[in-house]
Amino acid sequence: MVHPKTIGKTTLADSKTPSDRRHDLQVVVPIKNKIRRVEAFDATPAEGVQEIITADNSTFKFLRLCRIFLKGENSAHRTLGKEEAIYYVNRGTADLLVDGEHYTLGKGDVLYVGIDNQVTISTKDLLDLSEFKAVDCNTVYPAQLVRHTDIEGTELAAHLGTRRPMSERTVYKLVDKNVRANRLLFGDTYLKNRGGVGSYPPHFHGPDGPHGLGANAKEEIYHFRCESDIPGDVPYVLQNCAFPEEQINVYAHIFDEVAINVTPTYHDTIAPPSVDFMFTWCLASFTEGHRDWAEIYNKPGFEEEW
Repeated sequence: MVHPKTIGKTTLADSKTPSDRRHDLQVVVPIKNKIRRVEAFDATPAEGVQEIITADNSTFKFLRLCRIFLKGENSAHRTLGKEEAIYYVNRGTADLLVDGEHYTLGKGDVLYVGIDNQVTISTKDLLDLSEFKAVDCNTVYPAQLVRHTDIEGTELAAHLGTRRPMSERTVYKLVDKNVRANRLLFGDTYLKNRGGVGSYPPHFHGPDGPHGLGANAKEEIYHFRCESDIPGDVPYVLQNCAFPEEQINVYAHIFDEVAINVTPTYHDTIAPPSVDFMFTWCLASFTEGHRDWAEIYNKPGFEEEW
């Protein structure tokens, strides 16, 4: 098991609108020599509530991302309609009040909150919190707390990549079969080695094949934190953006505090030798209740690489 650790500096930026958060990446498709645009978002927090991924600045049907940064006695209020949410602590300690119940979360902990709820968020010191939401949800589920330490060492902490040492990692499935939900699946991934390879082998969550974004598919967000052990270096990872019907990989540079839409493409991630990284991932099923995390389409020839 790769133990969780803090990666990346605590960074604050000026407040931005959701439209300013969107910045399409341009990558060259090898052999074809064509430019492809990739949907990415600046996820750097600013004080207060920052909407990162919305219906207006993305092509996501169901998934949304918000970043909440609080200091001292400040608080934030969130209203969920036909939406379910996952609150994940990046840094600090969170106090959440949901339907009269109080929850305290530390780094890496998650609180699932169901539809038609009011959420009050506060901290006594400093809090960096991510809110992942799925819209268009219809079944009521209660709030459910998952502490990161509770799943470490269990089957929900999947240790993968031992066939290829540079891809060795632990995938912590924080919201999976342990949590009742409509659409959401969520977790974080930590790499064993600098210069590691994450999400290997190349796969995507359209289980019906190269054009399988149908009823059984899932949307997905990756949010990266990365750092380099070389002073003054700008850390980044290379994210595969190849469409499933393509035989050759297409890589984009992804920097610290960037979130990316990996829904329509393969997703495997390569770091330079100096770079350590982790990422949170969140999926939303196209069909409510169809939350099989392992239902994927592998790049042909890579089926036995897990």
